[in-house]
Amino acid sequence: MIKPQISNDEIILNYIRRHGPVSKALIARQTKITPPTVTNICTNLIRKGLVYEDRQERSALGRPSMLLDFNHDIETYLIVHVRTHAIVFYVTTVGRQILHQRETSIIGCTSDEIMQHMYRGMQDIFKEDYKIKSIGLVLRGPVDSGKGISIYSPNGKWNNIPFKYILEERFHVPVYVENDVRCLSTGEYYYGSGKEMDNLIVLKFSYGLGISLIYHGELYRGFNDSAGEIGYGVIRLDEVGNEVRLEDIASETSIHTYVMEQMEKGRYTSVQDNPLVVSKAFRVEPIYEAAVEGDEVCLEALSQVGHYLGIALANIANLFNPERIILSSAMGNAVGVMDPILRGVLERNSYKAHTINLEYSGNGSYYTLLGMIDIVSAKRAEEAWLR
Repeated sequence: MIKPQISNDEIILNYIRRHGPVSKALIARQTKITPPTVTNICTNLIRKGLVYEDRQERSALGRPSMLLDFNHDIETYLIVHVRTHAIVFYVTTVGRQILHQRETSIIGCTSDEIMQHMYRGMQDIFKEDYKIKSIGLVLRGPVDSGKGISIYSPNGKWNNIPFKYILEERFHVPVYVENDVRCLSTGEYYYGSGKEMDNLIVLKFSYGLGISLIYHGELYRGFNDSAGEIGYGVIRLDEVGNEVRLEDIASETSIHTYVMEQMEKGRYTSVQDNPLVVSKAFRVEPIYEAAVEGDEVCLEALSQVGHYLGIALANIANLFNPERIILSSAMGNAVGVMDPILRGVLERNSYKAHTINLEYSGNGSYYTLLGMIDIVSAKRAEEAWLR
């Protein structure tokens, strides 16, 4: 499939949107578009009301240049993030300002109940006076973003749901559907600790395991939009010949599984009476906290899973050779426990051409939101604003 060429208008508009206020000279340098072309396009963007002259840039030499910024209030979005235990609804501006936020628990819900919670929550927000112009839907699992189809949901347990079609029929606004790890990597790339690196890997270490690759400054999606599903990779066969997948042994679910198995064997752990740990809809944060406090069983869980996670990181580094790997998780202070384990495995198993640049991000939901806002905004620039 041939990727459509991005116009100079889109390149300049998106640059101002992400980096403004900026001067025309800086736009020309960073985008490598000639200064006269930049001037002509910026004049047109100002005329369309997409860009405005913000203020003059102070300069020690020559005339001060006018800085340009994007009209961040041009549209209001509804971003819906279907997480493991809850659906989070955000009303935001293009400029990433959160106007409203609410959350609905989906613990114990069936596939149909999750979808009904989603539709009902969106309907309630549309009844309010926010003037929503677009919807961004963030989902776990493989997504066909072009067609707006959720191919499979690990928490919803549905297959091939055409959410773009369903939601556009209901709400009569454009709908954009994207995988959560791609939204996360987009947010980290433009606004976080991977800021505009040429080649970047973001690994989301959660109840499952997934990666997203930024290659030459763009999301790499693969042939049929399913790149990055590393958690489904088969590591080995068990004693009866069943496949053991990476996320079976290198995820927060596997940390929880180890602790529960040790509890069943009668070993003491400080989290054994914690309802957040022993419930079906478990949380792993208390295990991290207990490990930091020296709990033997929880430390063993982090050590075992950390070993496999370190091998996964080494394989990723050897295969893609990125400038940086960002590991996004809810470890909190347990990073201090996991980091030596991961770096030790990386040192033993990675190609020694350079030191692997590994960074941690503990605010994945925020950068996922920023990434989805950016993805929707780029599509709106292409499909509506510049038409």
